[in-house]
Amino acid sequence: MTKIATDSPVSLWRLFFRMGGWLVFVFLLPLIVLTVISHSQLKLAERFETEGRETVATVTGKYYRESTDSDGDRTITYYLNLKFVTDAGETVEISRSVGRASYNAAQDGDEMPIWYLESEPDQTELQRGETRTGSRVAQIIGLVFGLLTLGALWFTGGRAVAAMRARKYGAEEPATVTGHERTAMRVNNKPRYRLTWREKNGRKGKSMMHKLDDIEAFPVGSEITVYQGIKRAWWSGDVGRRSQ
Repeated sequence: MTKIATDSPVSLWRLFFRMGGWLVFVFLLPLIVLTVISHSQLKLAERFETEGRETVATVTGKYYRESTDSDGDRTITYYLNLKFVTDAGETVEISRSVGRASYNAAQDGDEMPIWYLESEPDQTELQRGETRTGSRVAQIIGLVFGLLTLGALWFTGGRAVAAMRARKYGAEEPATVTGHERTAMRVNNKPRYRLTWREKNGRKGKSMMHKLDDIEAFPVGSEITVYQGIKRAWWSGDVGRRSQ
């Protein structure tokens, strides 16, 4: 008797996630964040172009902060303490992050040009136009994530739709299990496996990824049900049995 792992049809949404649809949201979240950052930076850049004022700042100190991520990689951020006087006579003291070279070269008492907003003096640029440059960089990176989001949506969505069409319209045929193939993917430090089979016409196929316990019930030589699609067959244990 042909074995079927899942009796009820699997929804399109669930198939989408099982085929890697979560990647869409992995790429979409940075895209949203970068879009917000880019828009904010662009607005700030426009303000610098209309009300930006140039003056000279004095270095009053410097320091750095070191952080370590979960992988043990260290990140060092360098800062300069700066003091300047606005055109209105207001004394402003700020702390600005800088590159390592600027940090090493700076000494107490050194002077450097600085640009500030007349209505918000603590908003500064150490290089003229750096805010607009940051906005453009965010736009470029956001474009990359946008393309990755569309690519992931097209690939995983297309596979999910193909699987549903095969379950609904494709020929229902038996296939013989040929093995349990270990993949390079690990979840919670446990490897994932694919059920492999051979169809009656000799064509080979593979299931989606599963825990080994989920597919051990289908030993080599046992018979399973597959649905024929345009490019490949889909196991009923992945997509569910066709509604009668």
